[in-house]
Amino acid sequence: MIKTKLRTALIVLCILTSTVSAAKYDREFLDAALVGDNETVIRLLDKGASPDTDSKFGKSAMMFAAEAGNDEVVKTLIARGANVNARSTAGCTTLTYAAENGYLQLVNFLIDNGAKTYPKTRAGWDALAMATRQGHHNILKALISRGANVNTSDRDGMTALMAAATLNDLEAVQILTKADADLHVRNKDGMSAMMLAACKGHRDTVEALLKLKANINAVNNEGSTALFCAAENGHSNILKLLLSYGLNINQQNIDGETALFVATVNRQTDMVRLLLQNGANALIANNKGLTVFNLAKTRRLKDILHLLEQNKKR
Repeated sequence: MIKTKLRTALIVLCILTSTVSAAKYDREFLDAALVGDNETVIRLLDKGASPDTDSKFGKSAMMFAAEAGNDEVVKTLIARGANVNARSTAGCTTLTYAAENGYLQLVNFLIDNGAKTYPKTRAGWDALAMATRQGHHNILKALISRGANVNTSDRDGMTALMAAATLNDLEAVQILTKADADLHVRNKDGMSAMMLAACKGHRDTVEALLKLKANINAVNNEGSTALFCAAENGHSNILKLLLSYGLNINQQNIDGETALFVATVNRQTDMVRLLLQNGANALIANNKGLTVFNLAKTRRLKDILHLLEQNKKR
């Protein structure tokens, strides 16, 4: 009985020791990949380390190497049979890390060795989205030339073109639209790339998209056009541009409100003045029967009320 218990204890001890050693072994392997120590990576592989060794979050040695731009380590791991399309817990791949961090040669090498361009992270970002958000135009072009889908979207419905428009990245917008990125697709809020650029006040991007025939009359889930966003945020340059393209200044949203309502509610006095000068109708009532006069009086917006009274006398 005593011998049996002793034997069992020794077996358990061996297992625990082996587990601790393996954990230390894995850490050394991952650290070597991260810092680009290819000699250590090869030595550990020769001792039996798995080329697909990963962290507790599923981030593989090759992902660590790609994130740091350690090309030689990536090449070694692939040559030793590492899974080029392995995914971390967050859904990242070696390619998304390379694309995000701007390593063009590595991106091309990975694709040449079977990396897929379409896998997405949990947020819904693929390699193309990563490159766009980081402004890596050379990688953007490379991914497109290798067949990446320019119209895929993340979990919020955001496409690469929308991301580029939001960032006011004109070069990325041009690259993507040249590759037939859809100008009219909407995100989960019903916003198009042009509308998102308008909300941010990015005049050049808005104009570029309008010249490409983006729908100026597009409305979001609330029935609002890009003009509403410009009015809300005080983007007079956007407002003037939109009106020059013939956008209806008196468009009403699902609540019956116009851009003039939005400007008034947000105390955008200069926008109210500009809207009135361009023909905004201050007598339009919303679904509750209220006009901008009612709003200005109730909220004691003296400057705006003064503008409305002046406009009434014209």
